[in-house]
Amino acid sequence: MKLIKKYWKLIIGAVAGVFALLFIFSKKNTNEKLESTKKKIDTNNNEIVKIDEKIKTIKQTKSKLKKTVKNQKAKIKTKKTKKASVPKKETTTNESVKSAKSNILKRTRK
Repeated sequence: MKLIKKYWKLIIGAVAGVFALLFIFSKKNTNEKLESTKKKIDTNNNEIVKIDEKIKTIKQTKSKLKKTVKNQKAKIKTKKTKKASVPKKETTTNESVKSAKSNILKRTRK
């Protein structure tokens, strides 16, 4: 009987040891997973902050560009109105063509 008790004690001790090792390694593994996920979350948060800063700068430049476009459109309108108000010269294309033709013919006859 004594031998059986000793073997059972050893078997139960070995099984308990195996469970203890499994528990320790599983806890260590979960801690490592938690740390890696925390690191990923931190890097994602940092990237989000950087992207938010970029969005702010883009919005600022967009508003500046809108203002400059409005100013340029206003300038274009004023220039168009000034252009429309300028009286047009009378075109004398027929006379100028005839006189140019006669001048060329006179010069070639000499």
